[in-house]
Parts: sequence; C-alpha cells; structure tokens
Amino acid sequence: MRALLLVRRGAPLTRSHVHTLRRKGFEPFVLSSLPADGGAQFRRMCADIEVEHAVSQGVAITSDEVAAVVKAVDGLVFCLTQADSLRPLMAEANRLLGAPDVAPEALVHTLDKHLMRKALTTTIESLRITDPMLRQRIEAGETFVVKPRRGVGSLCVGLVREWADVEALQRAFDEGPADADMMAEYFADNELIAESFFDGREISLEIIRRDGVSAYVVDHDKTLIEFGADTVLERGMASPVTILDDEELDRAKTVAQQAMDVLGLTDGGYHVELRVNAEGTAEIVEINPRVGGGMVWESIHLQYGRSITDDWIDVLSGRPVTPLGERHCGTYAQLAYPREQRQLLGVNRNEAMPEPEIYDELITPGDVPIAHREYFGALVLWRTKLATHRDEVAALVPVEYCDFVYSPGLTGRPVLLVLEPDWDTLRAAVAVDGVDVVVCHQGPVVVTPEYDGVRDGLALLVQVPDWSTVDVVLDAVAGAEIADIMAPHDVTRQAEARLRKALA
Repeated sequence: MRALLLVRRGAPLTRSHVHTLRRKGFEPFVLSSLPADGGAQFRRMCADIEVEHAVSQGVAITSDEVAAVVKAVDGLVFCLTQADSLRPLMAEANRLLGAPDVAPEALVHTLDKHLMRKALTTTIESLRITDPMLRQRIEAGETFVVKPRRGVGSLCVGLVREWADVEALQRAFDEGPADADMMAEYFADNELIAESFFDGREISLEIIRRDGVSAYVVDHDKTLIEFGADTVLERGMASPVTILDDEELDRAKTVAQQAMDVLGLTDGGYHVELRVNAEGTAEIVEINPRVGGGMVWESIHLQYGRSITDDWIDVLSGRPVTPLGERHCGTYAQLAYPREQRQLLGVNRNEAMPEPEIYDELITPGDVPIAHREYFGALVLWRTKLATHRDEVAALVPVEYCDFVYSPGLTGRPVLLVLEPDWDTLRAAVAVDGVDVVVCHQGPVVVTPEYDGVRDGLALLVQVPDWSTVDVVLDAVAGAEIADIMAPHDVTRQAEARLRKALA
C-alpha cells in the first residue's frame, strides 16, 4: 500500500513524515513544491531515505501535477499533507483516490480567512484594507488585527490601533518574499485584510473528525500571547487549559464543532483557534485544516501516548480511530523567538529552570531572522503533574528558558579572517586579543560543544556559496583593517591568495 505525501519546498519535516507513513504500513511517494535551490538538497534527502519523489515546476504544486502522480503511481490509498496551502490539493487527490476527506472547495473557503469569516455567524468583522470604512473606524479608536487572507506563521499579522500601523504592514507585505523564502507563495494572489479585535483568552483545539463527528478533542491554551504591531507571537502553551473553566471550555468546543459543520469540514485533522471573552463568549480566530505545530504533536503524545498524525492517517485509510483514553500528565511549552533582526550565534539555556522533557533548538548559527513573522528559535516542553498542573504552569510562565546570542558584528578593531577553520584553528583565533574574528565558511555551522566553546569569541559568520570567489567575504569586511588571514586547509589556499591580493 502506498500514500502520496505533499510537502512545501522540500520541508525539513519530510523525513519524519516518511517515517510515520512507513510505520503505519504505507510506502510514500513524496511530491514537493520547488525549493529555492531547485530541489538539490531535497533530492539528496530523498535518496538518503530511499523514498520515491518528484519536484513541481513552480513554487506551488498544481492540480495537474497532483493528478499526474495519482495516475502514474500504483497502489495509492490516500494523500496526506501537513501544509495549509497544500490541503485543497490533498483533498483533490483523495477525491480521485476515493479516500475519506472533505471537498476541496470547503478547504479553500476555510483557508481564505475573509471568506471563512463571511461564512460564519460571528461578531468579528472582516474588512478589506481598501475599504474606506476601515481607516475611519481605526481613527475613531477601534482596534483591528491585520493579516493576509491566506497565511501562516503570523506572516504580516499585527494588532493595529493607528492607520500608520496598517501602512507599515502593507509596506512589508508589498516588499514580497525574501531570498529563498519558504513563505514566497503567500505573497502571490493574496492581500491583507483587517478583522475587528475580539479581546479574550485564546485557546486551540486539536480535533480528529470522521463523517462529521469528532473522534476526540484535545485542548491547549495560549498562556502567553504577544500582540505587536508587526506580528503576533504565541509564546506559552499549556494543556490542559489553565485560563478557562470547564463550562467555558465546553462552550468553546461547541462553537468549534458548529463552525466546522457550517464549513463542511467533516473529516480530517484540525487545529482550531478560539478566543473567549470575560463573559464566556467564544469566537473562532481561525481554523487550520492540519495538525498544530510548535510542540502540539509532542504535547498530545506526552499526555496520551498517541500520535494525532497516526489518527488522521487512520481516518484517511478507513481504519477505526481508538478512543482518546486517559490523560497521564499535563504539559507546558515555551516557544522562543529571537527579538532582533541580527545575525544569531546561538542560544543560552536557563539552567535554573526545571529540566524540560523536550528541548529542540531550531536556529542555525549565522541565520538572520526575517521580520513580520514567527521565527522559531527553540521549542521547549515540560511535563507537569495533573494534580499540580496549574501551579507548575504558573511558576514556568514568567521565566524564559532561552536567551538568544547575537553576533556583535565588526566593532572597528582589526579583523582576523578565518577561512573554513578546524577546531584547533578556531580556538587559536578566538584567543587572539584585540581583533574581531570573522569566520568564513561554506556549509552550515552545526552547534556542538566545540562550537559553544568558541562562540562568544566570534564577531561575525560569513557563509560563502563556494571558494571560487571571495566577493562575499570582501563585502562583509569592506573598509575594515585586516590583521591577518588564517586558512588551514588546501581548499581555501587560493581564496586566501585572492583576498590578500584584493586587500593589498
């Protein structure tokens, strides 16, 4: 038996999804939208895990490409994706395969936040940015949340109280994607909208549905959520919820079920976000037709000993979904985001806090976070005892586990250039007094104990495409005095000579 797996731009989680499908008894065929490098790294990964695969012609997979794979690959039982933008295509494939899913049109209306809001009975209004009433209402004192009609990861989402906030988000959206931007597809055929702000406590519900009935629901609260004018960040998450009482939670679940019925979301896995005000009234924030990210899967696995992805696969393959069972523990997660658009060198961990169950560091040294979106730096998950869950969460909420370390950049001191160093060379470089150590490297920097030992002595990391040119290095240190160049390997000898000639 086989399954079609759709992924966005060679997504790193492809390897994990392939493993899950194989464990469930399905050999995947992976179809990826076109990665920024043309698919070279994705193809190497697929070769490494020996999975059949293909890459689309563009940054978005087309219906024709999906239909062609469905026709060509024998034994396909269903199609799966964890990417919002690919969910309608997944439904198209499942329609062709006869697998239990929802109508593609229902997903299009759900993912378009403007259309979803119009379909639901809600007090939250959705206005296009071009609506002249929007500016009048903001200038009269109303608060709105600006967001793309289609979007993920808090891309260009902001809480706006002044028209200048709207203009700033529109400028950021109009600038379009960055180089090699995983979110490039969300800047095409899309626009910003504004929703009236519904003040309240925010929760999410993970729901597995079959034939219009929820097989189970798992609740998490957004214990810490930060509303800014340039993005919205969910920073703390507890399960079971600590910010609602049982009656409020039950009402929120009912609102979620009713909204899904209206939208025709009968089958599949869903991440539903709601806000509950002081009077206990619940409103839908958005409905994501896939499993939640940011430690949601891990939280459910820790509490119930099960995989919500496995349960979705059971729905797709016509297998029974076992009852949820007893909750064994609670959880609290911190989602850590770098706050500055400066080059990252690493993460310091707060050893005074309790040891987490899971710590996942996501940055690559040398990365520069992109503004106006979530940029996960690290994810942390603690196990709590059900009897003391609220107290444990209350103690964890105000303390940050992660502190991000940024490169100081060039300080005006002489620069010591280090080209593709080994650890001995790097340790020697950071021991030199009175210089800014600039490390030039081709491949990604991997965090190891050796790296952590020299990290605080680095001024800047410079990644070069290859060593046939030194232009990137020269641009990075333009105008600086060069104290010396260290090039310990043959691969950089010619680069060292070119640099010395250019700097002479």
